Amino acid sequence: MLAAALVLLIVLLAVWSFAPGFFLLRRLPWAPVEKLCGSVGLSLALLYLVSWGIYVLWPGSGPPGAVPFFSATLIAAGLGWLSRRDIVKLFQIPRVRRISLGYLFLLGWMLLLLGVIRSYSGGDWTSDWLEHFERSLFFIDRFPVSDHIFPGCLLSARPPLMNVVAGAFLAMTGDRFENYQVVCCFLNLLLFPACCLMLPRLAGRRRTSVLPMVTLFAASPAITEHVTFTWTKAFTAFYVLLAIYFYLAGWSKRDGRRMLAAFLALSAGMLTHYSTGPYAVFLTLHFLVFVFWKRQRKWREAVVIAIFCGVFLATWFEWSREKYGVRTTLAANSSVSSSSQYKGRNTAKIAGNLYDSIIPVGLHNPGFFDEFQQPMQAGWIRDVVFTSYQTNVLFQMGLVGGPLALWLFLKSLRRSPGSRAERNFWLAMVPFVVVLGIASTGERDLGGAAHLTLLPIAALGLTLIASSFPWRRAVTALVIAGCTIDFALGVFLNVHFERLENTPSRTIFTVASLDRGETPASEPVASLLSSFAWENWAMKHKTEVTEEWLASISMSSGQRDAQTPGLPTGLPNQLQRWMREDDVFWHGWYGRHGGVVTFLGDHIARFPGIASNAAEGIVLAVMLCLMVTFARVAWRTSARPA
Repeated sequence: MLAAALVLLIVLLAVWSFAPGFFLLRRLPWAPVEKLCGSVGLSLALLYLVSWGIYVLWPGSGPPGAVPFFSATLIAAGLGWLSRRDIVKLFQIPRVRRISLGYLFLLGWMLLLLGVIRSYSGGDWTSDWLEHFERSLFFIDRFPVSDHIFPGCLLSARPPLMNVVAGAFLAMTGDRFENYQVVCCFLNLLLFPACCLMLPRLAGRRRTSVLPMVTLFAASPAITEHVTFTWTKAFTAFYVLLAIYFYLAGWSKRDGRRMLAAFLALSAGMLTHYSTGPYAVFLTLHFLVFVFWKRQRKWREAVVIAIFCGVFLATWFEWSREKYGVRTTLAANSSVSSSSQYKGRNTAKIAGNLYDSIIPVGLHNPGFFDEFQQPMQAGWIRDVVFTSYQTNVLFQMGLVGGPLALWLFLKSLRRSPGSRAERNFWLAMVPFVVVLGIASTGERDLGGAAHLTLLPIAALGLTLIASSFPWRRAVTALVIAGCTIDFALGVFLNVHFERLENTPSRTIFTVASLDRGETPASEPVASLLSSFAWENWAMKHKTEVTEEWLASISMSSGQRDAQTPGLPTGLPNQLQRWMREDDVFWHGWYGRHGGVVTFLGDHIARFPGIASNAAEGIVLAVMLCLMVTFARVAWRTSARPA
């Protein structure tokens, strides 16, 4: 049953991520890869508008079900059928075909990693993976409109585009978390074709290859984490890179359509995650100061951009204003709410976050990692490495990739392949968004804050490295060694610990003991991993574990109270409140799914032999084949760059 739903899901994703947008763009005089990426961005924006319209306009208070979404899918498929000849011509172009094959390989790679993962963990990251899933359920099941949709979270704190789009696919294939994992993986990985679109822009006259980009993506700890984690930042980075490319193309070619596409992509990014803000601010300022006054039809172009983007953004902001008010709509974002709660000076907070995001925290504050102490020493190493890769500006691009990308960036400023104006654009944009992106962080983050807004910069850094291929042999050896270390420490080690789950023969995560009078929220006393990993596991099993507690209390409650005098008298009421969270926040979802959030990896682990080290062996074998293939090609083509 699940396999059939996943096959249907992949088909629906393929149709909706390309067909309607390509039907509208196929006649434009754009380059093939521009049409490919532009069609993807436009198609998913159209799906958002259709799904949002269904959510807002559907009569009654109940969920609309799958019928309206399937009806819209038939229309999208029909548009693809009408464009079939142009689609065939597009995919006959070698570059488009190579990018598509690279994406399919990476999609298989990321799904393979998801087939191993049974519980998200790493550093102090918790709850976001579940919060975004509930946001999608909110829109497809039409939960009652209230301020809080997740314990401690407001609906208006995050924009809805990816949640609404993912909800449309869940409405057609079932509201299982496994389906949601596949949808998020597919959408987040769209960052790859956006990077391939940027390749020629950064390479200048140099011929570019897709294989280095595939290898860097597959071995990158930051990319693999953002793609496999069920949140929205990689999909946001797709729209940000799309906007930057079309902005530069529209600027240099004096093309109003590309410029409109750039600002529509920015709007889509803002509706996906507010981390688009620094890039939107920079591009808007740059357009008004340096570009607008030199455009032939500047006022007409500005009005068209303002109308299209204003209407697009109003679908969310006007609805949120009507339901929650202006204050909640604008202040619920964590950057605003956390800043208002911060008791220190904001300038000191910004300076501290900037310093911690650039200088590895282990060099100046090794005591920060004490919060990751746990019985398994290898687990502590995993958390330290995870935090170092994810939250540092340079290490987001890899142990070798970060310094290499910085060196290539500084070198390209002296001999930029583009015009002087474009060189100045990059020289201004990179430090601007780095500083503003970290400055917009609401809280003081001692581990660094690069993961919040700077994933597009990390993706551009990897693209810059790939654009300089082929490399000298010394650089080739260095890149291969860096990718190997990044994969081993940042990808494989993390996936190894995300694979761990309780089994009949081994307990990894423990629950507080009734016999000791502990509450369900007590710190785990015997869990082998950190408290953050235990918290993620507890969120996965929360309702199931609570039901077990209630059952144990109900069995001979009088005897149990006599035998355990330390048992809190209010414990049954507390557990009942926990059970009511399924009704209040989830509206019975946990109850309909056995009280557990089931991962793709849970299904794979049920196959004989897979639950041991076989799944990790497959991961190692695939990466070994990729690295050997890349090493042979890179070594053969290594030469002094022209």
